[in-house]
Amino acid sequence: MKLLLPTFIAGLLSILFSCRHKQESKYNQTSTMLYDITSRTDTSEGFSDIFLSITNETKTDISHVYIGEGLYNNKTVGLKFEVKSNLRAGITSNGDLDPKSGIARNAIKFISIGQASDNLVVALAQLYDEPARKVFTKEVLMPTVFSLNQQDVHLDQPGYYKFKLFFNDDSEDEDKYAEMFFNINTSERIIELHEKDLDYRKPLLNVFTTQ
Repeated sequence: MKLLLPTFIAGLLSILFSCRHKQESKYNQTSTMLYDITSRTDTSEGFSDIFLSITNETKTDISHVYIGEGLYNNKTVGLKFEVKSNLRAGITSNGDLDPKSGIARNAIKFISIGQASDNLVVALAQLYDEPARKVFTKEVLMPTVFSLNQQDVHLDQPGYYKFKLFFNDDSEDEDKYAEMFFNINTSERIIELHEKDLDYRKPLLNVFTTQ
């Protein structure tokens, strides 16, 4: 995949100045209670971050596959996420970016689980104050990943792991390029989707609903 280096490097550099980097076999069913996806959201900066409970988890030889779900307007919303089990750190011990180590492709996948994913698109459109969208794409979304961790990621171990995602970074179409932060708290079993910038709301919805 050809990478637009100026756009991608600018995106990486913005990490240094952004306050937004916060925090297959059958699935094992759990009794995880679902919460409103905005119940943990800090709205003081105007962002609509969402939080999904990990309700199902399985492992492949190289990845962890999670189902993340929550509630919005009393409807279940959710997605499947496949995350490479081991990813290298992207931040040095001195706090500097390490693109050579931190950039990974095909390391995180977003996959529809049907109606719950369609419900998530509707929820995000409302939260982002954008026109209604109805159907989550049937395509497997594979953004470019940059690890925002100072230690290598090992999903078998409890931890709080942070990433920055670049969707369609090989495209010259600004309406199809979007960034967001993706965090996994394996201790609390929470997946977080944080906004990077309000300008990415429409492009992100375009990515999620591409047919």
